[in-house]
Amino acid sequence: MYNLLNSFLFYFFLFSLFNHLPCALSQQDHTLCETMFHCGNITAGFPFSGGNRHESCGHSLLKLRCSKNTTSLIISNHPYEVLHIDEASKTLRIAIADLRDSFCNATFADATLPPEIFELSQMYKNLTVFHHCDSKFPYRSSYTCPGIGPIVVSETRDRDFHDSCGECFTVIVPKSFVPEEKELNMTNLESVLSKGFEVKVKKIDEKACQECSSNHGTHQPSGMFLI
Repeated sequence: MYNLLNSFLFYFFLFSLFNHLPCALSQQDHTLCETMFHCGNITAGFPFSGGNRHESCGHSLLKLRCSKNTTSLIISNHPYEVLHIDEASKTLRIAIADLRDSFCNATFADATLPPEIFELSQMYKNLTVFHHCDSKFPYRSSYTCPGIGPIVVSETRDRDFHDSCGECFTVIVPKSFVPEEKELNMTNLESVLSKGFEVKVKKIDEKACQECSSNHGTHQPSGMFLI
C-alpha cells in the first residue's frame, strides 16, 4: 500500500511538471521578447525581430538589421532601408537600398512585396522602368544612363517599349508622380525613390501565445503591430 501511494505521488508529480512546461517555456520566451529592437531612430517590437531581439520573437520575414544606425530589411532577397515604423498607424516606410543613391548605378530589380506579409498603401502606384533601350526609338519620358543607354519610365507596360528595350522592372512611387514628359527629370525621380513608400504589415497569427495566455501563462508582448 505504501509503495502504491509513492507510485501515485511520483506520477502525479510528473504529470504536473509536463502540464505546466509549455507555459513555463512561453514565460521564458516572453521575457526574451520584452526586449525591443533599437537602431538609430527606429524602435520595433512584435512582429519584428533582429538586433538584441530574438528571432523567435517575430515573423521570419521581418528580421530587422542594424548597421551604422541604419535599419534594413531583406524582402524577396533585396535589401530595403527602413525609414520609419509607426505602430499607431500600422505602417512601415521603406525604400530599396540601392535606389536611394544614383539611379543609373542601381541594381535594376523589381520591388516585389510578399502579399502574405505586406499591403501597399493606397497612396502609391507601380511604375515600369525599361532599360537598355534602342537609342533610335522616339521615347516619352526617357533618360540616358552612361554605360546602359536610354531608360524609359512609363505607367504602363507599353508593348513598343518591350520590343525596343532589353528589360524592365517595377518601382513604387506616389500616385502624384507623373513621368510623362519628353526628358525624364532624373533628379525628381531619384528624390521620390529616396523617400521610399509606405506598406502595412498584415495580421500575424498569435494563436499559440493567446492559448498560453488563456491558460494563465504569460501576457502578450507589448508593441503589437497588427492590421
